[in-house]
Amino acid sequence: MPREKTPKEVFEGLSSKGEYGEAHLDRAEIEKSMRMALEDYDYGKSLRKLPNQNRRVIFNIHYDALRELCDQLMRFKLQKTSNHHGLFAFIILEFPEMVLDWDFFESIRTIRNQNKYRGADITMEMWKKSQMGIDPYISALRKELEKRLKLR
Repeated sequence: MPREKTPKEVFEGLSSKGEYGEAHLDRAEIEKSMRMALEDYDYGKSLRKLPNQNRRVIFNIHYDALRELCDQLMRFKLQKTSNHHGLFAFIILEFPEMVLDWDFFESIRTIRNQNKYRGADITMEMWKKSQMGIDPYISALRKELEKRLKLR
């Protein structure tokens, strides 16, 4: 099994391939995107209470909300990327004060990719482990975005 790359290695590799682009800082657009991501997240949380949960749907709603919040935070550095690996590496490197865990991002990104591209299902154990990180990360990203948007 190959050694996993560090955030810096991922960032440098993708930068050399032109995977990052310039973005403009439109606070109203960021606020709208953040609000929609948080609405989706709240809806995903409501699905957790259903007796016959579809973990795949619930996981993907949560993952997409987390990724969207990261994407909006990245715009404060006037950058954008469609590459999830690169997005999470950028967030780790450019927002060290948030003390986010690269291994957690790698874990959920891998689960998502295995599901989307290889047809692997998401087990209850995978979901529970992911949920323990997703909830606090979404909360932290929300607070950081609100602070930068001066909504608090």
